[in-house]
Amino acid sequence: MIVLVQVLFTISILSFALVAAAADLNRTHATNPVWVPHARFHVVWQVATHIGAGLLALVVLWAPVASLPARFAIAGAIAGVVLVGFFVTAATMPLYGGELADSNGYRPLTLDIAGRTRTFDQNVLLFAGGVGFLLLAGALALTL
Repeated sequence: MIVLVQVLFTISILSFALVAAAADLNRTHATNPVWVPHARFHVVWQVATHIGAGLLALVVLWAPVASLPARFAIAGAIAGVVLVGFFVTAATMPLYGGELADSNGYRPLTLDIAGRTRTFDQNVLLFAGGVGFLLLAGALALTL
């Protein structure tokens, strides 16, 4: 059960430290010629910070540097700060004129569900999944 909890935490961490990083370090974001250079600087800085935070969380999670409950709590807190930060940023978009997607970037995902077309932002899906794995890992960790 301990390894399952570690794997679930790892999936949550990789959602922002690997998957989101790969999505941002390409022509849709970091090298997007339509973006102003300072915005590109900030996205690369954000990605570098997320990768660093993810690596720190993974080391704490997997290396025997403290008690297991402490390792789970610290790794979970690091992941939670990054993942919840996404939703705080999304919730405050009206304050700074932000949008979840860029017209020359990743398009929303369109699915046919029970005969109805549904549209989902890919960022929201990724980070909601990360939060879901984080909550599941935390819940299981509490049973140990």
